[in-house]
Amino acid sequence: MKPGNYICHFRENESVDLSYTKDLADFNHADQYEPPVLQLYLGWEAEGEWTNYTVKVQKAGKYRITALYGNNDNKSSLWINNVKVADIFLPKSTGSMHLWNKAEVGTITFTSAGLNLLTLYYNAGANLAYLEFELIE
Repeated sequence: MKPGNYICHFRENESVDLSYTKDLADFNHADQYEPPVLQLYLGWEAEGEWTNYTVKVQKAGKYRITALYGNNDNKSSLWINNVKVADIFLPKSTGSMHLWNKAEVGTITFTSAGLNLLTLYYNAGANLAYLEFELIE
């Protein structure tokens, strides 16, 4: 599957480095998790970088965080409305930025429903495709 201009040039003039999964690098590794085709991800992460997300929380509570990532733990953290609330631990080194794993990486508590500013702070050492949040309490 060939990417269109939207995927190839997604936010290319912004400071966050994004890429997408490609045939040559990201697939056909029998012993690793296979990511979705043309999955966008944060790449070339550097020390002290961060990304903001606006999230609409349906219900306040404690959530399990699952991530799709490549390579090594990079001491990431999550902040809600400018307050640090969780550390993320990538539990398994995949051995390469383009070998992927999907795993539970921590928990987070959203104290209020509605729109929240979620900030991901990260350092060098990993590619991060996405975070999933599942209500557990």
